[in-house]
Amino acid sequence: MKLAAVFAPGFEKVIPSVLKHFLPDAKDIKVTSGFVRFSLDKDPFRAVKLDFFNNVFLIINEWGGSLSFEAMCKKMLNGNFPVNIEKEIRKQHFKSFRIRYSKANQFMPVNKNMCGSMEKAISQFFGMKTDRLGGDTEFWFFTRTENFSAFALRMTKKQSTEKYLNQGELRPEFVTLLAGFAGLLPDKNRSINILDPFAGYGGIVKQVHKMLPKSHVYASEIEKNLAEDLKRHFASISVTVCSATALSYVPDHSIDVVITDPPWGFWKAQVRDDKALEELYDGMLSEFARVIKPEGKICILTAAKETFEKCFQRSVFAKVLLNEKDADFRTDVLVNGKKAAVYLINP
Repeated sequence: MKLAAVFAPGFEKVIPSVLKHFLPDAKDIKVTSGFVRFSLDKDPFRAVKLDFFNNVFLIINEWGGSLSFEAMCKKMLNGNFPVNIEKEIRKQHFKSFRIRYSKANQFMPVNKNMCGSMEKAISQFFGMKTDRLGGDTEFWFFTRTENFSAFALRMTKKQSTEKYLNQGELRPEFVTLLAGFAGLLPDKNRSINILDPFAGYGGIVKQVHKMLPKSHVYASEIEKNLAEDLKRHFASISVTVCSATALSYVPDHSIDVVITDPPWGFWKAQVRDDKALEELYDGMLSEFARVIKPEGKICILTAAKETFEKCFQRSVFAKVLLNEKDADFRTDVLVNGKKAAVYLINP
């Protein structure tokens, strides 16, 4: 059975390895910008558990090219729903549904009569009731810029980030990909030392601890209230109140992986303080050079690309070339629609 999934753009290079780690039987993997198609022979709903995807779809039918919604609906109304897909969907016991129409990641209005005919067909075939305000599940007609069009079932149903994340906190699926970029994959038996000196609300700390429960996670935060909150919720994680430029609690050359999301340079009232940001990044990189093991990795997410690279060039890590040949050093990504970059340093 064919599936498709949406993820944070920029992580295309790590998707195949991360996907195969969680689903070894995944095959026919095709990755484009923020989008992957793959196949599973059995139980496609296993893919719902992959927390690095924003959305996962079970493909009911697909077509090459950019088809109109009307053309796709006609093809479905004039054809048959695949029997194997019908069985998998019926196993989920959905009672109601709605249909969404998406073109290049934007929901679009459609002809009401055409929509009504499609709703009637789905209702009769799968035994569900139409619920245009929500429903237990969603069927999507979508067309993408990769010359790919499909009719699919949306398998995932995630909460709104506003309900369970603090402002500025990274989504768990984004952190999983960030960790994959740093070579961290879920492993209940692996034990290494991991550092996040800008712990904030704990978005990275929480997810990394969940992925590698036996590892020792060093977390620090300069704001005392945030650090105290982390201590209350995560007793098994070492949390220290300190600046990332003075990590005295971390021994020399003791960290296997640094994975962090430092401030991007916007302070109170959203005023950019480049001098303060440079001082922070300079001090941060100096401490990273002290605590990282010779074979360790440093993974940094920031939107202040120019400032970071300026500081990097005068750091002890400057042996890493800042040019196109060093493809792993910088990877541009989108974080909630904002342009940023992930930097990977191998000392």
